[in-house]
Amino acid sequence: MVPRRPSAMAILQLVLGIAYPILIFVSLSWLEPREVALVVLALAMLRLVTARFGAALAFAREVWLPVASVGVVAVGAAIWNDPMGLLLAPTLINAALLGSFGGSLWGERSIVERFARLQVDDLSQAEVRYCGSVTRLWCVFFVANGSMALYLALFRDIETWALFTGFVSYILIGLLFASEYLYRHWRFRRFVGGVADPLLKRVFPPRPESSLTNGVDSGGA
Repeated sequence: MVPRRPSAMAILQLVLGIAYPILIFVSLSWLEPREVALVVLALAMLRLVTARFGAALAFAREVWLPVASVGVVAVGAAIWNDPMGLLLAPTLINAALLGSFGGSLWGERSIVERFARLQVDDLSQAEVRYCGSVTRLWCVFFVANGSMALYLALFRDIETWALFTGFVSYILIGLLFASEYLYRHWRFRRFVGGVADPLLKRVFPPRPESSLTNGVDSGGA
């Protein structure tokens, strides 16, 4: 089956989601908080309306908690004409992600393990444990990231809030992702045809088969 390309609305939603802090900062310079909140709600509704029925159900199942959180704070901002609700959105999204990642640790498979098995199904016990550790690491990150966003929101330091949630936070996510990616390939030496695999194979040569059969960690998580 050929993967379906994301719709223009889905791409627009992704871009708006990433740029949300900067857009809120700029919008509050020109508009009332109530007006900005109504625009946020309208965009969320537009995404649901323009999605196919099946896609809308899948979308609702996967991201209902963060979307509902943003919707609630946007409604509050619209009712009370207070920007606080809009500023709390990044914190609530981090809390929702924390719930998803943390909750998976009590399930059959951690969320990182589920992602890993999309590429490789035959994970070793060492890899499964590693996936659990990475899931816990992301939980710690969501706590720290959400707490900083909450601190800046409560003090209504909108400029610093926009800088952190709209730029610094993404840099930290990228650094964490890249560091884990490199460490995983160094530790397990599993190469599954990724774009960076040819380079990583030179930096971290695969271990001899004999070392793998003797219980040395192998395979990426």
